[in-house]
Amino acid sequence: MQPTSSRRRRSPLMRYAPLIAVVVVVAIVAIALAVSSGSDKKPAVATGGGGTTPASDVPIQYAAAKQAGTLANYTWQDHCDTTTGLVAMPILNPAPCVPKDGGSVPTAIAPPGVTADTIRIGYYISKPDPVQDGLLKLAGAYDPPATIEQTYKDYAQMFASQYQLWGRKIQMVKVEGTGLATDEVAAKADADKAAKQLHLFAVMGGPAQSESFAAELAANHVLCIGTCSIAAPQRFIEERAPYIWPVGPSPEQTSQMLVSFIKQQLVGKPAQYAGDPAFRTQKRTFALVSYDTNDGRFKASWDEMVKELKDAGVNLKLHKNYFLDISQLNQVGHDVAVALKQANATSVIFTGDPIMPAFFTKEATAQNYHPEWIMAGTVLADTSVFARTFDQDQWSHAFGLQLTPARVVQAKNEAYTVHQWYFGTKPPSDKSYAITFGNVRLLFAGLQTAGPKLTPQNFRLGIDAIAPPANADATVDAFATYGNHGFWKGDDVQGLDNAGILWYNSKAHGEDETGVVGDGMYELVDGGKRYPAGRWPTTPVKLFDPAGAVTIYNKLPPDLTPKTYPSPPGSPAATH
Repeated sequence: MQPTSSRRRRSPLMRYAPLIAVVVVVAIVAIALAVSSGSDKKPAVATGGGGTTPASDVPIQYAAAKQAGTLANYTWQDHCDTTTGLVAMPILNPAPCVPKDGGSVPTAIAPPGVTADTIRIGYYISKPDPVQDGLLKLAGAYDPPATIEQTYKDYAQMFASQYQLWGRKIQMVKVEGTGLATDEVAAKADADKAAKQLHLFAVMGGPAQSESFAAELAANHVLCIGTCSIAAPQRFIEERAPYIWPVGPSPEQTSQMLVSFIKQQLVGKPAQYAGDPAFRTQKRTFALVSYDTNDGRFKASWDEMVKELKDAGVNLKLHKNYFLDISQLNQVGHDVAVALKQANATSVIFTGDPIMPAFFTKEATAQNYHPEWIMAGTVLADTSVFARTFDQDQWSHAFGLQLTPARVVQAKNEAYTVHQWYFGTKPPSDKSYAITFGNVRLLFAGLQTAGPKLTPQNFRLGIDAIAPPANADATVDAFATYGNHGFWKGDDVQGLDNAGILWYNSKAHGEDETGVVGDGMYELVDGGKRYPAGRWPTTPVKLFDPAGAVTIYNKLPPDLTPKTYPSPPGSPAATH
C-alpha cells in the first residue's frame, strides 16, 4: 500500500447524498466494464429485438477469420496488432480488428446523426447544483463540468485516431442537463432535445437516477451508451433493444450469480461467520433486505430473486423491502433492524444502496442481533469508502459478491495511463475520468464493429459478435460481453459477466476509493479471482482467511496488465 499525501477529512454529510453513491460506483465500475475480446472461438450472433439486419452486413472480426482460415483474404485495419487480433492500444481488451475495406458507405439508410462523412455523438453534462456539488466536493468526488467535457473530447479523439470509423469523422455535441438526476420530466425533455434538435446518433452518460432519459432516447431511435442507464431492470433494456447499452449487470443477472454462490457455498451449512456465537452452530436460515423505489421499479426483480432462492433450497424467513428516504434514515434503519431481529435469521442477504447499512447495522447492534451479512453485488456497498461508515463490529461478518473490478493504484489504472500514452498528460478530470473512459470505449467498439452501414441494428450485431476473453474462467479482470456467449440464458443486453468474492476486514489498513488512509478494507478472496455467471466454485472458498487475499494491487498481475505500445505517430505525446 503506497502512502498518500494528507487531505481534508471527509464530511459525514457524504453518506446522505445518493448522487455520490452513483458517481463513485460508476467511476469504479467503468474502469473495467467495456466490451471484451480476445478469444479465437467464434461466438453466436443474434439480431435480437432491434431489427432484422443480417449478420453479413457487419464486417468479419479477426478471431472469426482466423478460425475460418481466411485471414489472408483481408487487408486489416490500420493499428491492428496481428499477434493478438486486437487494436494496438495499451488497454485491457481493446476492440477486435476488422478489415480495412468495408465497401462503400451508403447514405440512403443512414439513421439520425449519421451521414457518409460524420457521426454526431452527444455527451451528457449534469446541471450544476450548489447542494449536490458541495457534497461531492466534501466527498472528494467533484470534477468541474469543463474538465469532464474536455475528458470526453480527449478520449473520443484518441479512439477515433486508432479505431476504424469507415471514413467518417466524429462530431461531439454537448447535451446539457436541465434538471437533477431524479427529475424525470427534465430528463425526458433533455432526451427529446438530443434526438429532435441536436440530431444525435448516440448519447454517452445521462441523469443517472431517471429512467425517462434512456426510454425517450430509445423511443427516438438514439443509442443510450454506458452510464446513460444504471441498474435498470432487464426487461426495461430488452424492450428497448438495440438502443440501451448499460455497463453493468441487471438486477436479475446479479440475482442469478448470488443464488449460485449461496447454493454452492452456504445452503445447509452452519452460519460459521455470524457475530452471534449461538448462530455459528445453527444451520443457516436467511433474511433478504432489498431496496426499491416508491413506484416499485424493482419489485419484479426481487420477486424473481425470492423464487430463485427458494428453488435453491434457501430457508428464507423474511423479505424486508425498504425505500431510501433521506429524511427518515434513522427510522428506516430502525424498522429494518427490528424486523430482522424478530425473524432471527442467522444470515442476512443485502441488496440495496450503500447508505442505509450505516443505519440498520447500528440499529442491529442496539437490538443485540449479530448475523452473517451476505452482500448480493450491492451497488457501492462493496467499496471501503462506504463500508467504513457501517457498524464495524457488524460488518466484520460481511462477505459476498464483488461486482466492482479489482482495485489498482491510480498510476497504473488503464484509463489514466492510456491518456498519458496518447496525450502525454493525465486526464483533465481527476475523479470521473474512468466514467468517461468506459463510456467512450464501449461506444467506439460498436462504431468499429458495426461496419460502414452504421445503424443501431448493426451496432448491436457488431458488439454481440465480440467474443469473451480466452481466460474467462480464470481471471481477476472484470469483463463484459453482449449477445449470446453461454453465460446467461438467451441474449445478454447488460454487460458484466463475472464477479469475485470478498469479505470485510475492519482491521486492514489502507486507502479507500477516494484516497483516504484508514482502517477497514475489503479482502478479495483467492487473489481477486472472478467467476463467470453459472461457473461458481463448489469447493469452499477462503472467506475470512488473509492467506492469498488482496486489498489493492500495487503490482499488476498479468490479467490486469495491458500490452504496451509506443505512443502513435502524430499523437500529442509523440510530438512533444
